[in-house]
Amino acid sequence: MRFLLLFLWLWAWAWAFPRVGVQEGFTRVVFDLPSEAVRYTLERGENLLVVVLLGLKAPPTEEVVNSKEVASVQTLPEKEGVRVLIRTKGPVEVTVSRYKDPERLVLDLSLAQKATAPPPPPKPKPPDPPKPVVLLDPGHGGVDPGMVGHVVEKEVVLDVALRLKRLLEKEGIEVRLTRDKDMHLSPDKREDLSRRAAMADSSRVNLFISIHVNASPTRTAQGVEAYYFGRAQDPRVVAQVIRENGGGELGRRLTEEAKSVAERILTDIVAQANQRYSQRLAETLGRKLSQATGSPYRGSFPGDFFVLRYAKVPAVLVEIGFGDHPAEGRRLAEAAYRERVAQGLAEGILAFLAQGAFAR
Repeated sequence: MRFLLLFLWLWAWAWAFPRVGVQEGFTRVVFDLPSEAVRYTLERGENLLVVVLLGLKAPPTEEVVNSKEVASVQTLPEKEGVRVLIRTKGPVEVTVSRYKDPERLVLDLSLAQKATAPPPPPKPKPPDPPKPVVLLDPGHGGVDPGMVGHVVEKEVVLDVALRLKRLLEKEGIEVRLTRDKDMHLSPDKREDLSRRAAMADSSRVNLFISIHVNASPTRTAQGVEAYYFGRAQDPRVVAQVIRENGGGELGRRLTEEAKSVAERILTDIVAQANQRYSQRLAETLGRKLSQATGSPYRGSFPGDFFVLRYAKVPAVLVEIGFGDHPAEGRRLAEAAYRERVAQGLAEGILAFLAQGAFAR
């Protein structure tokens, strides 16, 4: 019973509505909406903002925020929609924005400036935009070599991740790694994947990208693929998912466990919004990687990847090429080609971030 209560608490926390991000100088409240048909009103009270969303359903929740601007956020379901009470710590200034693809309503709350005697002071400089944080996950490592062909997967993906980290940091992006050397997070595959997935927390990072090298039974396939979390339908994709989830009976068991999460996404609007972001990220990375390397782009696909199942930010798994292909496998062994792989991934990440598709 204690484990069940803990699981339910964690699940409710992972898919919060609305999403709240605390920044230097302001607090951001993001409402993920199912369609542009959802209407809203905003009313002010003393230390209170009331947002009413018509045509939307959400469970009752209350989150203690305790930022400089916001004390708490409470969601109250009503007959025709949802009422959200944002309790502030004093007078606040509110900037309201509405975005499409996916549909969302964004409120930025900052403390109101105190009135002073004339002449009025100049307006304070607005806070710098938040610095994006990207989490890179070089797959496998330590006791798990991954695929072994013309290259060893764990070695190639670590080298590419380190190159990608250098390129992104030059662009002012903060980069974190699940591993920065040949190591595993746990000798137990399930625990290893769970620890990697736990790092994709929306309070700490904006994007999660797991980097892998592909393989095929015939050793004749080549090209790049990108995956986002969802129900895999194609038997080829299912086989690939099982392999990346540990292979054999373990891989099948972890895939079945991930499937149950994928099925729940169908009824959760916040999870669906994150899935749409992830799909767009996968498509962008796949195409940019193909352009940079000349390797064929094979497409982006949903897959029940264990490492992606609980990500609360846009999260993808990228197969940068086939290590068992006689030509592409040898190219992956070359430092110059790995640099082009890193450049393609960097271009994709920068293009995605330029669209403002993250909610910190």
